[in-house]
Amino acid sequence: MSSAGLDTNILIDPPKDLPDDSFGSSIISLAELHSGVELATDVATRAQRQQRLVQLRALFDWIPFDEYSAESYGVLAATVARTRPGHARSKDIMIAGQAHALGVPLMTRNARDFELVSHLVQVIPVS
Repeated sequence: MSSAGLDTNILIDPPKDLPDDSFGSSIISLAELHSGVELATDVATRAQRQQRLVQLRALFDWIPFDEYSAESYGVLAATVARTRPGHARSKDIMIAGQAHALGVPLMTRNARDFELVSHLVQVIPVS
């Protein structure tokens, strides 16, 4: 089990001072990375993203979206829907749901994406 979850933006550009710890990332982030490869607008960018994806697939434990994640997502989505209904169904809230289900903090470069659930999930902002 992971001691911290990494948001997709951390995987794309990991901080140099990432602590030596046990990390995992959501299978949803893996899907976002695959999407990034497919959406590349030129051959060089596509090749770079594909190479990074291959490296990441070997480095991390990919956390499945299981029934506990689904339950936590439901709690978080309902919380977000009260203020930002459109954001309640986002992949970010699904990723936060996994961190919530596992009881681990979530590292991200976009803490604002998780501000409405930060009282339920520990969000670690990374610059």
